[in-house]
Amino acid sequence: MKRTRIYVFGVVLFVGSGLLFVANWADAAKSDRISFASNSEGNFDIYVMDTNGENLRLLTNHPADEKDLTWSPDGRFFAYTSNQDGDFKIYIMDTRTGEHRRLTDRNEREWAPAWSPDGKWVTFVSDGDEEVLLGEWGKFKITSNIYKADINGAHLVQLTDKGTNVGPAWSPDSQQIAFVSYHRGDERKGIYVMNADGRRLRRIDDKQVQALDGIIQGECAWSPDGKQIAFSMVVPREDHMHLYVIDVDGKNFRQLTQGPPILGNKGGTQFPKIRQPAWSPNGKWIAYVYENAPGNADIYAIDAMGNGRGKPLMKNGGRDLSPAWVPEGFLSVSPQPHLLTTTWGDVKKQ
Repeated sequence: MKRTRIYVFGVVLFVGSGLLFVANWADAAKSDRISFASNSEGNFDIYVMDTNGENLRLLTNHPADEKDLTWSPDGRFFAYTSNQDGDFKIYIMDTRTGEHRRLTDRNEREWAPAWSPDGKWVTFVSDGDEEVLLGEWGKFKITSNIYKADINGAHLVQLTDKGTNVGPAWSPDSQQIAFVSYHRGDERKGIYVMNADGRRLRRIDDKQVQALDGIIQGECAWSPDGKQIAFSMVVPREDHMHLYVIDVDGKNFRQLTQGPPILGNKGGTQFPKIRQPAWSPNGKWIAYVYENAPGNADIYAIDAMGNGRGKPLMKNGGRDLSPAWVPEGFLSVSPQPHLLTTTWGDVKKQ
């Protein structure tokens, strides 16, 4: 028997001693649909839903896992990660025809695609060359680099070449890319910004982050006005993980989410986790993933100014990942059978 799925849409803001419910996310976020990946029915598939909780639609339906989605600016296409060919690769789906295709013919693992706002490029992360031998488990890649290709998979360019580089996020004008970088030692660790061709690499002046001895997690998001970057960070000495925002010039660093310390450390896994920020099109809200226990992750949203507390945008009994606000252009796409309204109870019957 399938479990009952409960989705909660809307933000709860504390106003005096009462509560103000913002029920219409189309007005609040200037986007009336949000997409996400969920394993609530078994494997990870990609869904889209109205932000009032209606019109749940299944976009992918494959025995493999599909996640890490990013939309083309016109809303017709989205790129995503899938392991349908064995290892994870980047695919692109045409929502008008339902056709899927591989972005590149590379052999290496690929993940975390990001579509440029001008619609011309898709960046992604792929394994680097450095390996480590872990006993009987064999060799594992310990570095990764950021690449970009045009939307046909041509003109592939490697943009980084040192350390572990993840979570690329485009600036609104498509001229720069922010990403999170790690490196053994302190010579390169934190949020970096580079030109779209990989040149003029610079680290965001994060003196506050250094003072906290914070460990920045693997994704970041650029605000629609181009002035700020959102990211999640672990502060070991304070034993918590939260969502933060900093100006692109390194100023106005601030913590957005609040809450209790990280719970436990069983088997090296700490909870709760806050990650995968996604800025709403009007810049007023940030959706993010809140994982409070193994196997359970929900999508929350918070006022980007830090007013109020983060509240659930959608919840169910599985793991919801990769929140992405859907462009308005998706409204003009003619519905195909795979996009028709459905419910959790029959979503896998299509």
